[in-house]
Amino acid sequence: MKHLSYILFIIFLGFLGLKSNAQIVINEFSCANTNTIANNFFDYDDWVELYNTSSAPIDLNGYHISDKVNNPTKWQVPGSVIIPANGFIKVYADKRNMINGTDLHTNFKLTQTKNEYIILADPLGTVIDSIQITNPTKENHSRGRTTDGATTWSLFTNPTPGWGNINPILDYVTTPIVDPPAGFYTGSINVTITSPDPATTIYYTTNGSFPDNNDAIYTNPITINATTVIKAIAYSNVGSNVIPESFIECNTYFIDENHSVPVISISGAQVDNLLNGNQSSPTGYFEYFDENQILIDEAQGEYNKHGNDSWFYQQRGIDYITRDQFGYNHAIRHNLFRAKDRDKYQRLIIKAAANDNYPFENGAHIRDQYVHSLSQVGDLRLDERTFEPCVMYVNGLYWGVYDIREKVDDLDFTDYYYDQDEGNVDFIKTWGNTWIEYGTDTGWTNIRNFILGNDMTIQSNYNHVKSFYNTGSLIDYFILNSYIVCADWLNWNTAWWRGTDPDGDKKKWRYAVWDMDASFGHYINYTNVPNTSANADPCDPESLGDPGGQGHVPIWNTLLNNDEFFADYINRYADLSNTVFSCDFMISHLDSLITLIEPEMQQQIDRWGGSYNQWDNQVQQLKNFINNRCAIIFTGIEDCYEPEISGPYDLTILIDPPFSGEVDVNSIEPGSFPWTGTYFGGIDIDLDADAYTGYEFDYWEPFINTLNPGVFDEEVKLNMIQSDTVIAHFKLIDTTEYAFITVLVNPPLSGNVQINDSLLGFYPWTDSFEVTSQINLTAFAEIDFEFDYWELQDHTLTPGNSDEFVTFNFNENDTIIAHFLIVEEPQETSMIHIPNAFTPNGDNLNDVFLPSTININESAYSLYIYNRWGELAFKTNDIYTGWNGTYPDGEKAPYGIYIYKLIATGIDNTDYKKTGTVTILR
Repeated sequence: MKHLSYILFIIFLGFLGLKSNAQIVINEFSCANTNTIANNFFDYDDWVELYNTSSAPIDLNGYHISDKVNNPTKWQVPGSVIIPANGFIKVYADKRNMINGTDLHTNFKLTQTKNEYIILADPLGTVIDSIQITNPTKENHSRGRTTDGATTWSLFTNPTPGWGNINPILDYVTTPIVDPPAGFYTGSINVTITSPDPATTIYYTTNGSFPDNNDAIYTNPITINATTVIKAIAYSNVGSNVIPESFIECNTYFIDENHSVPVISISGAQVDNLLNGNQSSPTGYFEYFDENQILIDEAQGEYNKHGNDSWFYQQRGIDYITRDQFGYNHAIRHNLFRAKDRDKYQRLIIKAAANDNYPFENGAHIRDQYVHSLSQVGDLRLDERTFEPCVMYVNGLYWGVYDIREKVDDLDFTDYYYDQDEGNVDFIKTWGNTWIEYGTDTGWTNIRNFILGNDMTIQSNYNHVKSFYNTGSLIDYFILNSYIVCADWLNWNTAWWRGTDPDGDKKKWRYAVWDMDASFGHYINYTNVPNTSANADPCDPESLGDPGGQGHVPIWNTLLNNDEFFADYINRYADLSNTVFSCDFMISHLDSLITLIEPEMQQQIDRWGGSYNQWDNQVQQLKNFINNRCAIIFTGIEDCYEPEISGPYDLTILIDPPFSGEVDVNSIEPGSFPWTGTYFGGIDIDLDADAYTGYEFDYWEPFINTLNPGVFDEEVKLNMIQSDTVIAHFKLIDTTEYAFITVLVNPPLSGNVQINDSLLGFYPWTDSFEVTSQINLTAFAEIDFEFDYWELQDHTLTPGNSDEFVTFNFNENDTIIAHFLIVEEPQETSMIHIPNAFTPNGDNLNDVFLPSTININESAYSLYIYNRWGELAFKTNDIYTGWNGTYPDGEKAPYGIYIYKLIATGIDNTDYKKTGTVTILR
């Protein structure tokens, strides 16, 4: 059945792009409508025009429209809509999923820079017309049939949805080629700008502004000896009303600049005005260079103010939105954050540490980022603005140390992580006043009123609350803010939301972390917390009344009356204080983040003022506050809630015999034993024993306290009356059959080991194996390393310790170390020559991109070609086969710059790894 489906799918693909003989055709479309064609809801959305080529009206009831090749029936017209004879119907791709008058509104949107399809199918699901969006348009332009129903397609600078197509244009002038590529250079460089279109004039700017035909005309190479943004545009010499000017090419050249963090270059005529305090919303370019100073992606989008108090500093934060409607890109496509696997971002926040900025607030330049990161690594039940440090340039001018932030209050965020997209999210925010960002607040109002209007000591009432409210998120939200002594929450910087799609995740109300810079004794006490010092009581939030007026504190105080909620809260506070909120962890994690920005802070200071020593002192003050805070937290909790709780008491967990199992303590999974934490009496602590392979749980041995239900149960509850040690005893399932193997890699991160069929991935690694079994070991070196030898104590390897794949008969405990060596980087030679351009135009002259090689091993050769978006355009392992300038599907690759990667080995065993760019000229 799978083979049949595949065949049908391939047949379907064969029809895409062909003009159908159907009576209704796709006649015109625009994915770039920003402010010219309003729908009947007064919004500017993507649209598609359908045309009835026949002389009779047709009812579209049951027809399908889709943007997916593998789902041509994605949206079905839900009722009767008549398209007149030789008439038109407008279809808005706006996700409204409805009919409004004679306008159709689909359940999807279009993205022109993804090469999506527009597909029209009849009520039976048979595709009757389709078009692939292969050539994006500029803002407010469209593409359509040259005349209504024609087989050819044209560009329209004045779209006519609902009317006949008029004034067709062949296409834009080809975008100029600017060489060398954007990037980091030393000394000075000469920049050349060319166009494959001979009858054109190229204009350019060097100040970041958008060029037009009033700017400098390119005639000779431009010498660049300081960081500069060059933008180029081509105009046709045939006539400005005949062929529209080209798209703009933008390259930032960094001269003698060096950074250890990613670099963002933003540019545009009004972008610097925004950063200088003018609250406009300019459009501009966005270029992202990674920490290795390689251009990863670029786009054009919109910039907006970000921040309030911090907006009055000279170094300001901004929001950035990539706009697919501009025709350049639909997102910044890269794994921007090491803590996340997401690789596409339409919206980003670029912050300058907000009110913890140095030098404008004499801050540490890290507080907000640190709190969000701390919440993430502690796996708090919250949503955080993931961060990565960067530096930013504005129109070629260095603007300082910033941080890129993931935007939580963005439907792309909720959709990616939780499958809760547009129309399925209720998102509420309080910042001075409260508003609904998405959806409604009906569900929130209902659950809030239920909590405040009912007795929460009745467990059935609390169970009802838990079915709509993530009480664990509420607990983590209050613990986090009380621990860091946040002075700017509840009536400010508070966000909470839920998803409503039953097939998605996070359908209960939960909290998102917002601006956390007014914390650890820094900045202004906007929330009027009673004590902003490190000695503040953990229960201070309970006395705040109702900041923000949305009931968060009254809800908290009411739920504390429930025994289960109270126990969860106290145990969670202890769990976090024993782990992510411990002094050692908090300081080490802060140090890890300071290490990222420290190399950049002197240049920040040179740009904006202050001194390195003063900034370093601010960091030390933050550390002092953290150390003082975590030193008093346990006694503070006990003082807040006695006599309900007692203590604090130390709890030590031992494993007998060692490495036979592990114990989970509440939400903590200790990584090693013995393990000691601090807990409170009067609250049940959950202990869960988990045996390792070859063992089974035997019994618990507490020295003082009592376990329930009993010492022979794997899952027990401990209610402490004083400090204690609890031993979890395990026993071998068969004492003669198992022993332990520990695997190490030296040096760390230099390679991996596969033991039998399992690739380990982390070290040290320990597990038990059956004695007398045969063990297979395989060593895998990481890049820049090579395997050296195995080291064992009590076993003999076959064939030998220097072989990457070995076996041995296992008979007793042993430690295995896989040793690797650093591989010296080979010197460049002239054995491979790579051209930088070719012209695949069929004239048999320079039609193929083929590196020239001498004495290269034909069986160890790989060539890869990528387009500017990192998509694989061509690959080969044949040293005699070059790239003819087409994609794998046979489509011609457009002119422009492409990236090559060549990996080869010479006959003298010299390894070559080369990357660079090649230009297609047509």
